[in-house]
Amino acid sequence: MKNCLTDSYLKKARTARRYGLPALAGLLYLLTVANCSHTRPYYRPGEVSAPDTAIGASAIRQRILLIGDAGGAETQEPSLAALQTWAAEMPGKTVLIFLGDNIYPKGLPPENVPQRAEAERRLLRQLQAAKASGARSIFIPGNHDWAKGAPEGLDNLLRQEKLVNDFLPGENNFLPPGGCPGPVAVDLEGVRIIILDTHWWLHPNRKPFPGCPPGAEDAVLEELKSLLNSAGEREVLIAAHHPLVSHGPHGGFFTWKDHLFPLTNLKRWMWVPLPVIGSLYPLFRWNVVKHDQDLSGARYRHLIQRISEVSAAQRPLVYAAGHEHSLQVLDGEKAASYVLVSGAGSQTKITGVSDGENTLFAHSHTGFMSLDFLAEGRVLLQVVEPGPNGVVFRKWLKGEGKG
Repeated sequence: MKNCLTDSYLKKARTARRYGLPALAGLLYLLTVANCSHTRPYYRPGEVSAPDTAIGASAIRQRILLIGDAGGAETQEPSLAALQTWAAEMPGKTVLIFLGDNIYPKGLPPENVPQRAEAERRLLRQLQAAKASGARSIFIPGNHDWAKGAPEGLDNLLRQEKLVNDFLPGENNFLPPGGCPGPVAVDLEGVRIIILDTHWWLHPNRKPFPGCPPGAEDAVLEELKSLLNSAGEREVLIAAHHPLVSHGPHGGFFTWKDHLFPLTNLKRWMWVPLPVIGSLYPLFRWNVVKHDQDLSGARYRHLIQRISEVSAAQRPLVYAAGHEHSLQVLDGEKAASYVLVSGAGSQTKITGVSDGENTLFAHSHTGFMSLDFLAEGRVLLQVVEPGPNGVVFRKWLKGEGKG
């Protein structure tokens, strides 16, 4: 039985029963049991978090910090503050990867529209934290940066790319460039990062094809295969926006709130109870509409199939993504050794998350992930949450022991 059964809604069910409201009690209990989100950290039974072993900075060859969906960041965003602190510990060895959806709701519009100022502020909060840390930063596009697939998506994306590259030192801080799919390789000490724009595959409107190297879908996959095969002794991390597997809303998981208060998916303040009618929303979304931003969508399924086919032949250590507003560490099965879902960069955007047989860790909470690549091929993963929680999960992805 999942640990969230002890959460507030089970307590409310008991209270309703005590005051002679059995129907309400039954409804609350059913919704809690059937749609139980991990509002407390979930660990796979038998999966013990590695001990907090002191590792000297000299033993770390490269640190990669993964944060996604930070485009709704508040003025004082705890995750960005914690991210900046972690990156500033050894900026010369650290790379920050922002995993897409850097600006909600529709990327960076033209300067002459009212939404421009707020969109720019949301991106600047991330850029300022990144620049202040002194570490190198890479921004990857997500579906919201492409204006949620709207006709103006490419234009909004290119404006964001220019602002990112103008603000941050160096070149090519926004990858892949020009609205192209990639893949783009960034080689660091002991690790190769392969960056993909997965929304390029899903975008139904104007794209810069055929102007993008390497070209059409098959050529993109051939280049991905080549980059995987030529990595040599480096560990490989594929970074994109869309995960290959997930147990959040995009993966078909819906919480009691989706069933009882479905209008909050349109506006966060619309707490209008719609029991029964509300339960049609998850069923309709997953089984009828099959939106391409969900893993049930035809284009998304095609994306997963093609990337998985290529990566299975030369499995990367990690496939990292955002898109889901939670923290998940998953067994990557054929496509990668591990799939990391780190899309919890905005505290106002956090959504529910369940678990599956491949789940090692899951939490519906704001935060980010850290990968430390050490000498002798060891790789340490840490899941970091702002505030008193700190590191909530730690696992050696390769090797063990002290630094």
